[in-house]
Amino acid sequence: MFSSVVKAVTILLKDTNMQTTYFRNIRSQILEEIDAPKRGAWLRVVDPSKEELAELEQKYSLNADLLADGIDLYEVPRIEHDNGNLYVYVRYCRPAGESTSTHPLLIVVMPDMLMTVSRIKSDPVTELVESGKVVTTQKLKTVLQLLTELNRGYRKHLNQVTKNIVFTRKRLQSKIVSNDDILNFIDVEEDLNEFLAALQPYGIVLQALLNGKYMKLHEEDKDLIEDLSLSASELIELTRSRLKTISNIREAYSTIATNELNKVFKRLTSIAIFLAIPTIVGGLYGMNVLLPLENNPNAFWIVLGIITVIMILFISYFRRNKWL
Repeated sequence: MFSSVVKAVTILLKDTNMQTTYFRNIRSQILEEIDAPKRGAWLRVVDPSKEELAELEQKYSLNADLLADGIDLYEVPRIEHDNGNLYVYVRYCRPAGESTSTHPLLIVVMPDMLMTVSRIKSDPVTELVESGKVVTTQKLKTVLQLLTELNRGYRKHLNQVTKNIVFTRKRLQSKIVSNDDILNFIDVEEDLNEFLAALQPYGIVLQALLNGKYMKLHEEDKDLIEDLSLSASELIELTRSRLKTISNIREAYSTIATNELNKVFKRLTSIAIFLAIPTIVGGLYGMNVLLPLENNPNAFWIVLGIITVIMILFISYFRRNKWL
């Protein structure tokens, strides 16, 4: 019984550990999780407390303020260089987020190792770790692999948005779009606006890396960064295109709804006019004055015939003018 409790506590402590260190060199076959950081390792930090940030600052000679910016929910992509360490701030796609559709991720390139800092277990980092293809001793290549996973996350969600837009457009042609579809579009539009706000400065970050000012680049590295920059530009244009398409669909839906409402009002107005004809005639013959045909035994049928003829003439006139 006691051993089971100890085992459960050990597993719980392992699951709640917010610092994980990975290591793999060129000769290694798999990405290993090691007990303590060492030269060429990758330290993954998730949701650090103030005490943990202070510990990281002292242990690795990092800037506490720059580390704290890495877990700021609204931090924008940028690059900072301090005391020989490179701080790369990016935002990755996370539409399921409660407050924002993108989340911050800080990549710290130190002389001897690499560190990532995030508020939660970020998708790009998780995907890269699960792939096992990363070589932690190659710091720049690992950074580029992280950014590649980041781009892939944006593209995957934008492809899903494209499918939803195509599906809704087909429904719009059949005039079966509901209010829920429009409300969903509003949510998607907010997500896309956040994507655009994150991708535009991210493109500037890639251009800064490409200049070679912050890190020494080989030709292969330059080619990879150029590919990432091109991919980021494509994502920006794709996001803008989807925003424009959603706006056009909402405007089309609004126009169709207004047109249908106008048709309904036309029909109701026409019906009111047609009903007014017998009402007026009936009202006149209900007056206590001398009226034509009042002594005629067939007066009712004659008056009814006159009303019918007048209504037929009105209906023909309305149809000829396309008012019905």
